[in-house]
Amino acid sequence: MGTIRIPSARGSFRVWQRNITIFRKYWKTILFPNFVEPLLYLAALGLGLGAFIQQGGINGQPYVQFVAPGLLASNAMFAASFESTFNTFVKLKIDKIYDAIITTPVNAEDVVGGEYLWAGTRAALYGTAFLAMILVLGIVFGQPLVTSWWALLLPLMLLLIGIMFSVMGTLFTSLIERIDLYAYYFTLVVTPLFLLSGVFFPVDDFPPPVPQVAWLTPLYHAVNVCRALATGPSPAVLVDIAWMIVFTSVLALIPVQIMRRRLIG
Repeated sequence: MGTIRIPSARGSFRVWQRNITIFRKYWKTILFPNFVEPLLYLAALGLGLGAFIQQGGINGQPYVQFVAPGLLASNAMFAASFESTFNTFVKLKIDKIYDAIITTPVNAEDVVGGEYLWAGTRAALYGTAFLAMILVLGIVFGQPLVTSWWALLLPLMLLLIGIMFSVMGTLFTSLIERIDLYAYYFTLVVTPLFLLSGVFFPVDDFPPPVPQVAWLTPLYHAVNVCRALATGPSPAVLVDIAWMIVFTSVLALIPVQIMRRRLIG
């Protein structure tokens, strides 16, 4: 039985540091498009569609206040997913950056660990920028979209969400040889999660087995936590956080082993 290898903190930090150095050169062109899209969703659905939803809103919340934290969580998911799929594939197969990195004291496990951290950081950066826009929109339209001081913890939660979806994306990347196969990942995994995990409507109100199936999906828990932190948490949110931590911790080991075999043989 092979040894289960885990990334080192020092090596992972070096890989993360490389990514952040490159990001600092191009952050303006990279950052802007990634929070414009969720803003369009918020405007079209939260403010547009929300105007046609009855006054009671959803569970006593105005619809725009309900949907904004869900879009925040999904924004982190998309940021980490794109980073851990297309960008990781380019570094792995096309530019051969990882092959160059492992000729240094940084090993293959550290490469994966550093990419997890970087995707989480990128998700947190994008999400925090979007959160700032949410706060501004709330002021402009006279409808606060964030009503709890617990929202100060949202950047930390976005980091966890980013790492979680980075693990999923890296796992898929470690198994494929062609970049066009990402169409399957985004069509069959990411998009259904975006539409059916409670971002736009409360799935818990549906009859079985819809709530039970949703509970097994990662974005469902991410949306619950972001929504709770934005409007005031309940003890139940601890279950969602625990689910995310356990899911991420267990799944994270698999891409590390596969990527090591691909890089070293």
